Amino acid sequence: MDKPYPQSNILVRSKIITGISLVLGLSFDYFFYDKLPGISFPFYVILVMAGFFIIAKLLNKPINREVFWLLAALIFFSTMVFVRSSFFLTFLNVIASLLLLLIIAEVSFGKKVKNFFIVDYIKIFFLPFKFFHSLLYLLSQFYLQQGVNKERKVIFQIVKGVLMALPVLFVFLLLFSSADIIFQKYISDLINLDNKLEFIFRSIFILLVTLVFMGAYTYIFRERKDQVATQRNCEVQIVGYIESSILLVSVNILFAIFIFFQFTYLFGGESNLSAKGITYAEYAHRGFFELIVVAIISLLLLLSIEKFLIKQKTEHGLEFKILSTILVIQVIIIMVSSYTRLSLYENAYGFTTLRLYSHALNILLAAIFCLYLYKIYQNQQDNTFYFYVFISIILFLAFMNFLNPDLFITQRNIDHYNTIGELDIDYLNSLSEDSIPAMIKGLAVTNDELRKNIALQLYRRAQNIDFPAFNQWQSFNISRMRADKILHLKMLELELYNK
Repeated sequence: MDKPYPQSNILVRSKIITGISLVLGLSFDYFFYDKLPGISFPFYVILVMAGFFIIAKLLNKPINREVFWLLAALIFFSTMVFVRSSFFLTFLNVIASLLLLLIIAEVSFGKKVKNFFIVDYIKIFFLPFKFFHSLLYLLSQFYLQQGVNKERKVIFQIVKGVLMALPVLFVFLLLFSSADIIFQKYISDLINLDNKLEFIFRSIFILLVTLVFMGAYTYIFRERKDQVATQRNCEVQIVGYIESSILLVSVNILFAIFIFFQFTYLFGGESNLSAKGITYAEYAHRGFFELIVVAIISLLLLLSIEKFLIKQKTEHGLEFKILSTILVIQVIIIMVSSYTRLSLYENAYGFTTLRLYSHALNILLAAIFCLYLYKIYQNQQDNTFYFYVFISIILFLAFMNFLNPDLFITQRNIDHYNTIGELDIDYLNSLSEDSIPAMIKGLAVTNDELRKNIALQLYRRAQNIDFPAFNQWQSFNISRMRADKILHLKMLELELYNK
């Protein structure tokens, strides 16, 4: 078994791995961005393996001999990407090359391929997930290194915080731009999307590729004992208050800007929109699903920061509590925007199952965010918070059962017909037997053609309920039984309508 390095050697290893990974990240962009794979693919594979051998040489690590025949196969398949042009064959060659790289990563200093069982080959497909933990370990070494110099430590934390914030802000910007056409227009005017957005995207992509190789090389050249010894530090000391504050402040600023647009245009009335040449219906007809995704990502972001945050004993710092509270309040306002957009859309086009559940999900998420605030202010254990979330989800599902969604949707759409004069009978007919009582009430509409259409759909459903599959005892269902009873009582009336 490998002996653990002294701390200085571990830090040297971390710096070497980071430098080579950055070169590979930049090279990946140069070789592959907006280009078809060709001769660049074997060149890049050679660079990856060159980085492997350089690190091994600098760290004086003897390489398993099996790597060399695996390397020969790797060079062959990667070269075939340059030789052959068949799309599917190229795909297979790329996959084979990637799998061989993963096998090399696993056997470089450990087990031999000839000792692999079937489960070992299956595990190779999931090996990249181990790289993530190795990446956290590598970052923790940089953090520990900075402890000897307070100024360098602060600079490192600021840089790390900025790097953490950039991809998060990028994702939220995309969602907000998709959700709000006015916000999208301002962002488009602010930056030249043809140039700057591409630069941002490529920079983030280079960063991600660099991080992947940092995790991969750290996993390959891991020292078993020293990694286990610092595993706990890796888990609880990966994010400090400086990094988390930079991330949360950045997100809060972006959310505040977006909320300004909501109060100006969504809640501000049609006059502000008219000045932009956009109608209220055009502005509000989209965005609700994107904003729900924003809320979910925000919750995951807060939970992730808290999990890896350095705590003061068992309590959260005041900065974290304040920034989290501001973010939660802003997320709830954004969810109100989503709820409002969805309501406007339903007023124009009626209710559907997806829209109803989206409405309900907004309320559930708001409750979970309130539970989260209670958690951090009361310094609850994670298991207590998740238990309350579990209970909330149970209550949510119980409420939806008592609400009877299909019946509710049908009733609201039929009531809505009196306002807009339109009703999607085909959609209502696609709902379950829960909707039958409301469909029966729909026979009271004043429009003769619509009334006959409803009667026709109900008559056909009455025939379907008599199918043998519905009458078997294994398929007994109270809703279907009630619908069957109601439809048979109305059968004569339905036949008269259809005549």
